[in-house]
Amino acid sequence: MEIQEQIFAIIEPITEEMKLELVDVEYVQDGSHLFIRVYIDKDGGVDLDDCEKVSRAVEEKVDSIVKDKFFLEVSSPGLERPLKKEKDFSRFEGEKALIRTRQKIMDKRKFEGRIKKYENGIINLEVENEIIEIEFKNVKKANLIFEFEEI
Repeated sequence: MEIQEQIFAIIEPITEEMKLELVDVEYVQDGSHLFIRVYIDKDGGVDLDDCEKVSRAVEEKVDSIVKDKFFLEVSSPGLERPLKKEKDFSRFEGEKALIRTRQKIMDKRKFEGRIKKYENGIINLEVENEIIEIEFKNVKKANLIFEFEEI
């Protein structure tokens, strides 16, 4: 198991107990610094207090498996949050998303459209008035696309 997966596995029960969703964990080397970025969410969004509580609750546990010095950052996934789990595609039905696939579909690997439905491992994405079916296992990377409201 990769270090990133180990970190996710030890943090997820803690965030669940706090009624928060663990969206993602990144283990990133940036220059000479190592960063562990933890992204959390909840209905209505997270605030600084949520991030601080998670940071305090997980720091020692992460420290026990990461031997190098690191910076721990806990934050919201932002407006263009990643879609990592199957349930994300159901939760965000109707939202605009960008999906990159592992294998080509109709000679393309990048699709931008609205999530119409997720069922039985298949994402139905409306792209230019056409429904594209994308298997969840073919998703390499996906995230929401923030849409500005017209005034």
